Amino acid sequence: MSDSLSKKISSLMKERNWTKMTQIQEMAMEPILRGNNTLIIAPTGFGKTEAALLPILSLMSEGEQKPVSLIYVTPLKALINDITIRIDWWASKLGFVVSRKHGEVPQKEKNMRLRKAPHILVTTPEGLEIDMDWASKFRDNYRNVKWVIIDEIHELMGSKRGAQLFVLLERLKDFSGKDFQRIGLSATISNEELVANTLFGSSSRPKTIVKSEAGKEFRLKIRSIKDSGDVWVASAKIIKESLEPPTLVFTNSRFLTERLHEELERLGEKGIFVHHSSISRDSKSNAEENLRSGKAGAVLCTKTLELGIDVGKVKKIIMYRPPPSVASFLQRLGRSGHCVGGIPYGEIICVQDFDCLEALAIYSLSRKGKLEPPRRVRPLDVVAREILGMLLQYSSIKLERVFSIITASQVYRDLTREEFQNLISYLQRNNLVVVEGDELKLGKSFFKIWTFNRSNNFVWAKNFSEFFSLISNDDAFTLRSGEKIIGEIDAIYVYKHIRPGDLIRISGKLWKVARIHNGMMMVDLTPADRGEGEIPIWRGEGVPKSQLIPREIQELFKIGDKILESEILDDSAKASLKALMEKYVRSKLPLPSSSTIYMTVTDKETVYSTLIDERVANTIAHMLMYLASSKYTLNVYTRASIYGFSINITDRDLLRELVQMKEERIRKILFRSILRSPLFMSVEKEIQASFGKIGKINPKEDKLIIKEGLRQTVKRYFNIKGTLTTLKRIREGKIRIVRSELTPLGEAVLSHAPIKPWISGINILIYDALKGGAYTVHEISEMLSIPPRSLEVKLKQMRKTSTKYRVTSFVDVDSKEIRWCTVDELKQLVNSDEFYTSFAPINEDETFIAEMRSIEGSSNTELIFKPKQILENPEEFAKRIPMDEVGELRIHDPVDPMICNMSPRYYFVRRDIVPYLLLNASAYIQNLKYT
Repeated sequence: MSDSLSKKISSLMKERNWTKMTQIQEMAMEPILRGNNTLIIAPTGFGKTEAALLPILSLMSEGEQKPVSLIYVTPLKALINDITIRIDWWASKLGFVVSRKHGEVPQKEKNMRLRKAPHILVTTPEGLEIDMDWASKFRDNYRNVKWVIIDEIHELMGSKRGAQLFVLLERLKDFSGKDFQRIGLSATISNEELVANTLFGSSSRPKTIVKSEAGKEFRLKIRSIKDSGDVWVASAKIIKESLEPPTLVFTNSRFLTERLHEELERLGEKGIFVHHSSISRDSKSNAEENLRSGKAGAVLCTKTLELGIDVGKVKKIIMYRPPPSVASFLQRLGRSGHCVGGIPYGEIICVQDFDCLEALAIYSLSRKGKLEPPRRVRPLDVVAREILGMLLQYSSIKLERVFSIITASQVYRDLTREEFQNLISYLQRNNLVVVEGDELKLGKSFFKIWTFNRSNNFVWAKNFSEFFSLISNDDAFTLRSGEKIIGEIDAIYVYKHIRPGDLIRISGKLWKVARIHNGMMMVDLTPADRGEGEIPIWRGEGVPKSQLIPREIQELFKIGDKILESEILDDSAKASLKALMEKYVRSKLPLPSSSTIYMTVTDKETVYSTLIDERVANTIAHMLMYLASSKYTLNVYTRASIYGFSINITDRDLLRELVQMKEERIRKILFRSILRSPLFMSVEKEIQASFGKIGKINPKEDKLIIKEGLRQTVKRYFNIKGTLTTLKRIREGKIRIVRSELTPLGEAVLSHAPIKPWISGINILIYDALKGGAYTVHEISEMLSIPPRSLEVKLKQMRKTSTKYRVTSFVDVDSKEIRWCTVDELKQLVNSDEFYTSFAPINEDETFIAEMRSIEGSSNTELIFKPKQILENPEEFAKRIPMDEVGELRIHDPVDPMICNMSPRYYFVRRDIVPYLLLNASAYIQNLKYT
């Protein structure tokens, strides 16, 4: 026990029967007592919270403290209650008031905070944002802040919430006028300096990084589900066998958590709870309490229990399928043996043979101490939100001060004045801000977007409380059939996988997707009688797997059969791996590596299997999808994973076409393919409200959003440099493409969900392209990179009366080609120099008969006319047309019956343009007859 701490703290430590401090607590004490900004790094269960807290409480106990002296920020609401109890045990005995702030705190407690401000506040980044922006009464207490502790900082690095928090710290420093002490708590990380510098920001205090070198031992078993007819039953049975109460069962999605819980209950297992982000606070608290009290046999959970919430002594961890990264694996496993000297213990249950590969690679990487580096992000939508936050706080603020605060954060230190000014100008154009000289004020659009009463606003309006949060909310599309609501599907699932015409199975019934309303977040369904409907079970955006995993799998393959000797594999896992490797041996193929791509053409897809960074695979897959959807068909999909990629085009080797292109062309296709990705669509939708953009994005006016959306999409899902390098290596023969039967890793590629292109608002794209001219299908195809066949189908649909963006076609008399234009611009084209001859009959006095069929096809009408009559007064002539809409229009000659067969046919023709199309038909026929 250290003599540096105050006597009051030492006395409390004796009260808790603490005979000594842990290594990390000893190491952290002196730098914190000296006032250094300190980053504390240690595995879960080493007492990091007390390592930061005790020296601060010691300093607090030596003098008078004004509220709020200490802010403790945690990234997870679920941690707040636990942390508050832990802090309060010490603080209350020292006479300090501890309070918590998050959205689910009862109103009575919120009111108490105002009446008696706490000395210590436990909150989330969102809670701090609300206080800084909106809590005008309470905010003044923040002028007294001396210490800020950021818990689980590794969880915030590389995220928008992290960027938000690091700017908030600079805002707090500016507001309080104090260079308060910053302390970060982190699990093991790979780039300590980056994390420390990001946390400490503009603070001028000395900095210290303290790290526990004691790596935790752990016990792990990798098991594989034996081949079974029903994977859910088999999964539930193996989990039931493996349970050693209390056990945490981690899955990679909310759906898996719920589905396994359902199956375990069918097996009669009692005392099983679920814990994930979509269940209520009460349900989560109930699960936590049952764990703490020892009543829970197991809790099935997602990331929500990865972090350091105290749920008592967990005996065992089960991971259902391998986690996506080494960091996540260590976090999850570390939830057992949650004390100094405790040994984490768990299993990874593998469903597929390739799961065993991933599990073994993650285990091997963790043993070597290799971890994923934290991502560097610089999201501009966070800057926009923080500017608006400052305007809520101050009403009016100088532009220079805003720029200074934002760039004081390490995240935005390289934000240029030009970028900042462009952002301000764009926010001003969208009426989110008002610029008056060098002052900035809030614009009138703010409370239209983030409103207190959504029902009085447009469909895009958000609840005011959503403004303070940068957690990616799980937007959902409502499914409806007529007026009846059928259910919901995650928005990202719709963007990636669902298109009009698809069959899906919901609530045991088969439905056909009739229409997707992107703005209204609505999918119209009609009942379907037959067909294979996909069950939309996929949830969440799918975190790309660590790029370390495929590299490590390659290293494991280098030792061949020796990997089967690993003690952590059970017999079924060894059998799975052996079967996987033997398939390569039987096919006389070398084991997979990053230098060979096995190409297999199945009856439905061309599969390219290898070991590859998932972001590179995703980029190449999207480029192939772009080539296919530009040249051949919009009915295309692709898959991507660390095991390669595939595309449902089997008659062409699109990869070879891509590789043989010049690099400049490849780069163009790369960026165009991302702009057509559903992933870009979801990011664009996620960020646009932050910039005040409502409704559809306009490529000319909203370049800032498109550029930022592209940047964030690339950062999150793609790898441009790695892709260009991979394609170059294929071109140079350093990566071989070998044709083969379907390999085990090829089967792994096919097990991943397909992605389809998202060509949002294709009608608008076509309509905008047609404006001011008349074009052939091939010309429009070149402009929009949409296959001619698909484009022609869409143009024909856009002739109909129900279409908002209506088009029509006419014959170019000079070239004999069909040209398309907007209905509203046809009259201008008639009088234009370019298309004059197409509407100028050679003989104005020749008699023709116009034959008109109604839309329903139930009646035919004939009208005798001369082109001269139309040319003299087309508007007057239109009054002779006996129907508002003509379903089919053509002409014939009363003398020559063959003319009827020569006549162009026009479909879905509005009354006012009938005269002009009759002129076009007359000019065309006379041109054939007389020239």
